[in-house]
Amino acid sequence: AQNQGASTSENTPDIMWCARFLKLKHPELPVKLAARLKKKGYNFVIDMFGSGEELDKTKLLAKQLGVEDFVGFSGNRPNEEILGEMSKHDIFLFASDKNEGWGAVLNEAMSCGCAVVGSDKIGSVPFLIEDDVNGLIFKSENIDSLEAKVVELLENPIKRAKLSHNARKTMSEIWSPKNA
Repeated sequence: AQNQGASTSENTPDIMWCARFLKLKHPELPVKLAARLKKKGYNFVIDMFGSGEELDKTKLLAKQLGVEDFVGFSGNRPNEEILGEMSKHDIFLFASDKNEGWGAVLNEAMSCGCAVVGSDKIGSVPFLIEDDVNGLIFKSENIDSLEAKVVELLENPIKRAKLSHNARKTMSEIWSPKNA
């Protein structure tokens, strides 16, 4: 993952968040998560893609929490580039609240083989994610729940790979354009 000042290696799990920086998308959650993971000594990088009215506030929060070395802000990118980035990332955070509609980014992240951690209030989550089979579901807007799910994936690369494989399989076999 490309990150300002972060040193990444093969063993550093790359976490991705991609959305407009709006309140309903909860861009503060990945930053708060980074502070908790850093405090506990985890090795990780969080790349945040997008722009919007909450971007400056989110960058300030990262600075205040001292996680600028773990959280990168990568701006807007064309969709093909975002899909390429998804393919390079291990974990995808989908943190929106109940105001999110379907959330097509979930389809894309799963198709690219990300181990997804998604909020239980997003429209597509109960349809696409079978908790603990092809992704993990956390309690919406709950940092403790989000942290527990991400820690589970950081501590268990085999589980992360299994969820990634099953996510890709779900999208190609069950939610393919032909079937859907």
